[in-house]
Amino acid sequence: MENEVVDNQMRLLKDMKGKIEEIERLVLELKDLGRGMPVVEKNAQSILSFTHVLRFGISDLAEV
Repeated sequence: MENEVVDNQMRLLKDMKGKIEEIERLVLELKDLGRGMPVVEKNAQSILSFTHVLRFGISDLAEV
């Protein structure tokens, strides 16, 4: 029973890691599309900063 819980948690962490990486990829695309538009560049950079912290918190756990 405990192994099932751990396996489920690891699967969720890996899914979260994949979603975070996907968000980062999309934000980088958006930043590229909005090059020269300060509002897009600034907000995209803010999102990347947030996902950077999130990715390292989740990635460390997902790779254990």
